[in-house]
Amino acid sequence: MHPGTSYHLSSSIQLWLVVLSLLVIAGFSYWSYRRTVPPVSGWLRVVLSLLRWGALCGGVFLLARPEIEIRNVSLDEPTVLMLVDRSASMSLVQSDIDRMSQVEQLLNGDSFKLLRGKYRLRLFSFSDSLEREWVDAVTMLAKAPAGQGTNLGQAWMQALEECDSDDPAALILVTDGAHNRGADPARLARITHTPVWTVGIGSPKPARDLMINSVSVNPVVYQGSKVPVEISCRSVGVDGAYVNIILRDANGSRIASRKARIEGDFYEETIIFEIDVETPGKLRYVVEIARLDDELTYDNNRRSFYLNVLENRMRVLLMAGPPDQSLGDLVRRLSEDENIELIQRTTRGSSFYEGGWLESGMIDRIDVLLLHHFPVKSNNRKKLEEFAREVVDKNIPTGFFEGGQINLGALKLFDPLLPVSLNRFRVKAFRGQVLPVRRHAVIADPNSADFTSGWSELPPVIFLENAFKVKPQALVLAEFIEENSLKRYPAIIISEAGGSKSTALMMRDFWRWGLEKPGDDGVLEPLLSRLIRWLAVRKIDKRVKLAFDREIFSNQEQVGFTVTVLDENYLPLDGVDVFVDISMDDKAGGHTALEGVGRGRYRGSFRSWTEGEYNVAVSTLLDEQSIGEDHGKVTVEPFSIELLAGNLNEELLRGIGEASGGGYVPVAVVDSLFGSFDFSPVERENVRIVQLWGRAWLLIVIISLLAVEWIIRVRLGML
Repeated sequence: MHPGTSYHLSSSIQLWLVVLSLLVIAGFSYWSYRRTVPPVSGWLRVVLSLLRWGALCGGVFLLARPEIEIRNVSLDEPTVLMLVDRSASMSLVQSDIDRMSQVEQLLNGDSFKLLRGKYRLRLFSFSDSLEREWVDAVTMLAKAPAGQGTNLGQAWMQALEECDSDDPAALILVTDGAHNRGADPARLARITHTPVWTVGIGSPKPARDLMINSVSVNPVVYQGSKVPVEISCRSVGVDGAYVNIILRDANGSRIASRKARIEGDFYEETIIFEIDVETPGKLRYVVEIARLDDELTYDNNRRSFYLNVLENRMRVLLMAGPPDQSLGDLVRRLSEDENIELIQRTTRGSSFYEGGWLESGMIDRIDVLLLHHFPVKSNNRKKLEEFAREVVDKNIPTGFFEGGQINLGALKLFDPLLPVSLNRFRVKAFRGQVLPVRRHAVIADPNSADFTSGWSELPPVIFLENAFKVKPQALVLAEFIEENSLKRYPAIIISEAGGSKSTALMMRDFWRWGLEKPGDDGVLEPLLSRLIRWLAVRKIDKRVKLAFDREIFSNQEQVGFTVTVLDENYLPLDGVDVFVDISMDDKAGGHTALEGVGRGRYRGSFRSWTEGEYNVAVSTLLDEQSIGEDHGKVTVEPFSIELLAGNLNEELLRGIGEASGGGYVPVAVVDSLFGSFDFSPVERENVRIVQLWGRAWLLIVIISLLAVEWIIRVRLGML
């Protein structure tokens, strides 16, 4: 195909038939006015013939629907995408190699300017996702890298989506390869149609460094118990050194310590401490590794974590329909948890296998109520109403498991406690995959790098389409994706409205998840454990509530939080003046007012000025009257997931380049890469269809021609 413009005429009737029709119409028009009564002059007969022929031609055009296709082909400059890593690891200085200086030299070099002059270059930055497109490199370099994670595959996939119409000739990825979020980029590279050229920043040599990989501990424990704390440590380039791992409380007092000898340049060890918890409440602890000289960074030598200490074991009341496989699996998992005291009632006709309904005094001691395929039609209606009335009055935290033969009419008795309400009685069952859509303590550990990890491997489950609707104050944490249509429906829902918590699991055979990876390595068992503990930790029944996005933040990110304000009936209240005071160690840090985001929620954030524990106090006013107050604490520390790997990951970058059809070069020889590019101009085709039918002007012309012919004939008295 050559550059230029071409035209093509088409119609719904074959063109030869259209031409023949026009000739026949011309003959008919001439014959119609060959002789007239009364006789008229020759030139007038010609005019009348042309008028009739024009009107009939317009009719043929209406029937034939002719179209003119205008095709324009042009040669444009090829598009090249360049993505520059702006995550926190790009600010490291390793073995006298400053990574940002390398990036600056690349973007200010002659080869980059030549690339920009030769091709249509689009420059993006990224960290855990694609951030923005930059007009020039100078503006991008003026801001220090601070992204709290790197997701290489997602970044370039998002860039390709934005440039879909440009059909990029190549994608250049400038990064240190510190991938720590999302899917394996080498696997994504194999399905990417655009070749990816990776440019390595930093040094591949291991840097001398000590770090705490992770701290694993149950976030909810019980007073008087010994709590194991599992600490994973890693060292690079410190063979033979002795290091001290220390566990401290929030006041800095040493609780426990252990000395370890590093064996090898790459060494990992897991250490377990035990904490005696005697005081209930939310307690903060710090794990640290004593510093060594010449480490790459000291920011990863310390980690903080919190424990929520409850006074007693959790008492869980399980109200269940008739026995089934799902119930057996649930009971087994709850019974294996030593921190749960399980009280069970399994439906047997109008009564239960375990005895009668719970007495009023027993309900007062319940921490969590689980409704598993309950209630059913055989339940004693009077007793059921009494039971539902009492648990609703006492605001018992409730978990609802959809499935079985639930009596949907009777389920309305528990409606005030549930995050969903009945939508329709008759619905179809579908099968679908469940995937998380929101980070939450029920879904995963808040400090997990990828809160969706493991979910895509779960088998599909059965659910009812639109049987329930989510209440306005509830949050959807996970969704069903229907197998055939890819439509989405709520799967896991939670609510904290009215001072109590509730959750709903809408899958009918979720026990199948336990078959995929049983135990703590799977999804189901940790999910149930987190769900019960989240329900058991009751919220204070107050109208103003402060909630942080996480308990621990990095000092390179903003601390985000939400304030929820409720009215006297514990419904969301908008239009309130919400004020926040931030302090640390009795030093005032700032005072600000929050903007409402709807449904009684007010969003805020602040940038920490140093590491430590910050106090956030919230006050509210409506018509100059106080509604309530709340306060909370949040920890800011220098640790970032970006600091878990300090050297250039050449192996990953080389794998990405080869899998995508591109390649890999270190930044030192990037000039040769840019000089080797020789992309052909891109043929761009622009097609425009001009319709000659169906337009108002054509109809007006036809009517006008017929009208003029008729007027002339009337004036001349012609038959």
